[in-house]
Amino acid sequence: MKKKSLLLLILALSLVLSGCSLVVKDPVVDLKQTILDINGQAVDKQSFLGDYNAQLNQEYQMQQMYQMYGMQAPAIDYAAVETRARDAAVRRVIIDQQAAQLKLGELTDEEKAQVAADTDTEYKDTLEQIKSYYFADTKLEGEALDVEIGHMAEDLGVSREVVEQGVIQRLVSQKLEDETTKDVAVTEDEVKADYDAKVEQNKTAYTENPDAYGSAVNGGSTAYWVPEGYRYVKQVLVKFLPEDQQEIDRLQGEKTTADGELQAAEAAKQANVDALAAEGITEDDKKSREEQAPALQTAVDEAQKKVDQLAQELLAARNKGYEAILPKAQDVYNKAKTESFDDLVKEFNEDTGMPATGYAVREGFASFDEAFVKPAMALQNVGDVAEPSQGMYGYYIVQYAAPITAGPVDFAGVQQSLHDALLTQKKTTTWEDAITKWTEAADIKEYLERARD
Repeated sequence: MKKKSLLLLILALSLVLSGCSLVVKDPVVDLKQTILDINGQAVDKQSFLGDYNAQLNQEYQMQQMYQMYGMQAPAIDYAAVETRARDAAVRRVIIDQQAAQLKLGELTDEEKAQVAADTDTEYKDTLEQIKSYYFADTKLEGEALDVEIGHMAEDLGVSREVVEQGVIQRLVSQKLEDETTKDVAVTEDEVKADYDAKVEQNKTAYTENPDAYGSAVNGGSTAYWVPEGYRYVKQVLVKFLPEDQQEIDRLQGEKTTADGELQAAEAAKQANVDALAAEGITEDDKKSREEQAPALQTAVDEAQKKVDQLAQELLAARNKGYEAILPKAQDVYNKAKTESFDDLVKEFNEDTGMPATGYAVREGFASFDEAFVKPAMALQNVGDVAEPSQGMYGYYIVQYAAPITAGPVDFAGVQQSLHDALLTQKKTTTWEDAITKWTEAADIKEYLERARD
């Protein structure tokens, strides 16, 4: 169980338990019922409910994500949740049993110290989450607040011992995984074959859509083939002042709304024109639509007038914004004639997302503002800097930082990262295959109906 999800899982468990309509006369006995028997080791109801609610919490989070984007979330499949909980419980016990056979649960002093430190951190984090969730508006302070948080933690079944158990389980599981995959290796031929495949994949994709290369590289992805015409460009972005940007955003929002209103008015007018031109229109309908035409035209004219007015106001707001920052932009440009552009980037650039190498751009690169791309591609020599250009966010002062050689990227430059990725993939496959083998060989008895009572 990941520590960031610990509180959410606890809360989900408490919600499910509180929603049960069946009154259990002896809850202690009920929670001790065996739900799974794995090679003679029992998973009781209390433990299984923890796995169940961990899976259920993932469903709740997914529904929240759908809602955030205004989408209808699919209904929760509780049978599938139960199956995943069953698989999680079996996986955990199988791993514990295999680790026990190798005596991996016997921790060294160094491991014990790490467990203690990790447990302290995770337990404190969980208490902080309880505090923010249950005591956001409390007037309690200091020791009194700590006592109440402790009581709430107890009510939710949170204790340092529970957290410690999770920390140990993760540590022992990692030790078993390391032991299981210690002999896994990747050959140079495998790395080269992977490189060749990626080069061909990228060549096909980026030949068809050259802009995709720039989008990938600027987004932090590794590319293995480069289309013609790309270069690295660095910039110093001098952004609009906050108050000017706020006014620009306000007017832009109003203009976007007005544009939509104009489109709707034009569509209504055109629909009326089309209806008048339709075959079989009755005289009464024709007369009615002819009478509507002037009002529809007036609506279009008024909407157009509003759009034009907002366009003028938006242009004036942008010009005001540019005027306020022009001295700074011009100063940066003048400094670039004699000073290191990289130093100017560190001191003045307000684009915090620019990669260290700069942006990969090409002629007509559609993903970026034309006011950035056009002056960047007009520069003739590496190191050249363009005069400030007016863009979407303020002034761009761009530098031709370096050319990008077309064709396959150098194998030596990506060899290690490819090797590491392949090794991780191979180890993961080996680990999962081992768990599958251990599970298939296990004697597993199920009593899942007891968890539904």
